[in-house]
Amino acid sequence: MNNTIDIFLLILAASFVFTTLLSKIPLLRVPSAVGYLLFGVLLHVGVIQMGDEEMRWLTQLGDFGLLFLMFLSGLEVDVTLLRPQAWRDTSFNPLTLATMAFLTTLLFSYVISLCVTGLIPGHVNPWMLTLLLSTTSLGIILPILEETDILHTEFGQVLLIYALIADLCTMLLISLFISASTSGRLSDFMLALILIPIVVLAYPAILLVKRFRYARSLAGDVQNRMRAMIALMAAFCAIADFSGSEPILGSFLVGILVSAIPFAFKKRLRDYTHGIGYGFLIPIFFISVGLNFDLSILKEAQSMLWVPLLLFVAFLVKVGPAWLFRKHFGRRGALAGGFLMSARLGLIVAAADIGVRIGALPQFLSEAIVIVAVITCLAAPIIFVYLYKIPT
Repeated sequence: MNNTIDIFLLILAASFVFTTLLSKIPLLRVPSAVGYLLFGVLLHVGVIQMGDEEMRWLTQLGDFGLLFLMFLSGLEVDVTLLRPQAWRDTSFNPLTLATMAFLTTLLFSYVISLCVTGLIPGHVNPWMLTLLLSTTSLGIILPILEETDILHTEFGQVLLIYALIADLCTMLLISLFISASTSGRLSDFMLALILIPIVVLAYPAILLVKRFRYARSLAGDVQNRMRAMIALMAAFCAIADFSGSEPILGSFLVGILVSAIPFAFKKRLRDYTHGIGYGFLIPIFFISVGLNFDLSILKEAQSMLWVPLLLFVAFLVKVGPAWLFRKHFGRRGALAGGFLMSARLGLIVAAADIGVRIGALPQFLSEAIVIVAVITCLAAPIIFVYLYKIPT
């Protein structure tokens, strides 16, 4: 066994011990996702000495962990709950409630962005800032909902759908904004959306094929179906990348597709994917995120100057719209949900970097946004767990 494997195994073992001990701290109740993220930051400062090879291992496995996390996000969506008849005996539809909350977030973000851009020196495009503030991090939210056993409740499904809508819509809107700001051709944006009709057409096609006994026999046992599912995810990620879209969008849509199709061994398949994802790949994703965080940003005085204002705004544009939830889940539930939706990571960091390159944001503001993203993804889950677990 070579040195790279030894260090990699040491990192896996040490991250588990660190995260477990961190979760036992009284009052804080740090979620495991946040624990792995903090462990990645510790790796960045050299707690365990790593070379380029070990960095490559963690980064590449972390990328695959993100794809698997987005697949699990789609898989966890109970598509039957999106139908109006599923909520005939209740006072609300989760899709409607989540959509209203997201649209309110967009409105809040735009109004506040107009005010903030007047204070910040340099050219700041209010539309770009609006989209950045409207993002959320499904990669943080899903593990928290799963870990707290809230995911399959009405409240959990509303928060999951809200996060899905926010992730999907902001991803598409940012792609449209970048396309309009660079090439100016609508055709580039339309090509990036080709994945959605492909997935929509795949659903009835698979249902049609399932009617034939021979086709069902080819599906085989649960292990073979697991391999087929990963192959399907890989194919759609490749199509997304080829069309100029994001592979995470392809992975997420495949998860919804698998969730919507009835088939044998579905519960066992879900258990297998959860074991692989939450037990191995997703922790590596969070470690890699912490590992790649540039701590030198904290030394930039101009960037740090705007962090408090942006942090306040980042929570405000999520907690305010989440007040729509109070009628169904109480004030504490609405407040907790708003804080959880404030967690941002990945998409906002990438979009902030692109915003600088296309001239929509100044460099110091992009650096401040990265710091705010890290703070929200660390603080929001802890605040959510604290608020939601305390009985009213």
